[in-house]
Amino acid sequence: MAGVRGEISTMLFGDLLRKYAEERSPQKKGARWELVRIQAIGSDRIAAVSLKRLDRAHVAEWRDRRLKAVSAASVRREWNLLSHVCAVAIQEWRLLQVNPFKELPRPKSAQPRTRIATEQELAKLLAGASPKLARVIRFAVETGMRAGEIASLKLSNISGRVAILDDTKNGTRRQVPLSKVALEQLPAPFELTSGSISALFARLCEDCKVKGLTFHDLRRTAIVRLAKKLPPMELAKMVGHRDLKMTLNVYYQIDPEDIADKLG
Repeated sequence: MAGVRGEISTMLFGDLLRKYAEERSPQKKGARWELVRIQAIGSDRIAAVSLKRLDRAHVAEWRDRRLKAVSAASVRREWNLLSHVCAVAIQEWRLLQVNPFKELPRPKSAQPRTRIATEQELAKLLAGASPKLARVIRFAVETGMRAGEIASLKLSNISGRVAILDDTKNGTRRQVPLSKVALEQLPAPFELTSGSISALFARLCEDCKVKGLTFHDLRRTAIVRLAKKLPPMELAKMVGHRDLKMTLNVYYQIDPEDIADKLG
């Protein structure tokens, strides 16, 4: 192997991506996403660059092309993936000596979304939704669960008034207490895939003329509502926040006048 001799491989970057997709991606929880992204990046100009020539200029050009097509957040996720591919190529396969993705700053994150559904919007959406989608919407607003978590929920995941999530976004097991309204939407499963939930909700919003709202915004809506009922530690545990700062800084929008009233 070229790297053993202190050289950089003449392999193309696209071939490196395919090697990673075959040997590493299948071992990961997010394998499907990685494989889709790697296939897409394999059609970009950067895939035709040899590892011997790959440098920060190629990365910068790829970044600028992607920013014209997708959001900065999407580019950051792809950047992280490609940087890890290069790290593996350096540390384990000895096909590279320098990670060009480490030589440039990643695109800055956009301001976090703050959109939540109003009571009027929720009423309009529930009135226009199919019975199946309406159950999902109510359950999401009551629990703060993501589309994928709701879609994968089974009857065996329900124990009393608790939904036990073994497969969450951050990879940790989570127990979600269920309100009476949430319980009324059961039994699970909801018979919709994660992708179907998002697509049907987007179409519903269009039909109901509710602008700028995504299904994931219902999670934010739920957490803001729950923040009025639960103390920070309990809320963070329920919705799966590993960093309490997010719970406090983003969702606890306490009116100073209310605090003043409590002081007497």
